[in-house]
Amino acid sequence: MDYPLKTLSQLRPILVGFRKKAGLTQKDIAARLGISQQSYAAFEANPEAASVERLVRVLRLVDVEIKLGAPEAKASPVAAKAAPRPAKAPAAAARMPSAAKPPAARKRTRATPAEAAPQRQSAGRRKPREDW
Repeated sequence: MDYPLKTLSQLRPILVGFRKKAGLTQKDIAARLGISQQSYAAFEANPEAASVERLVRVLRLVDVEIKLGAPEAKASPVAAKAAPRPAKAPAAAARMPSAAKPPAARKRTRATPAEAAPQRQSAGRRKPREDW
């Protein structure tokens, strides 16, 4: 059966369903990948942040393949009759010189101290990252 994936938020329940259909636990998959169960749980909780390589490795374990394709074009009389959108005229505020713009419309050019200094964790508090 095919499961069309149109948004990344649909990926998590599909992955969980395939894993359970294969009769595998998170611990089973993690062991086969050579990672901890916690690392796999983090992947499964947020698969949209993972690389395609990791996603493919997991899908191979549950015997699932990825097929890409364009949706079939549907001829809709409503879509064919849709009027084209008129071009937007430039806003008056966009034509004003920056000095004449109200303060709220001016772009901020200075970085705040929080933005300027990246937050770093000390080496002692970082968790080791599993490379899989």
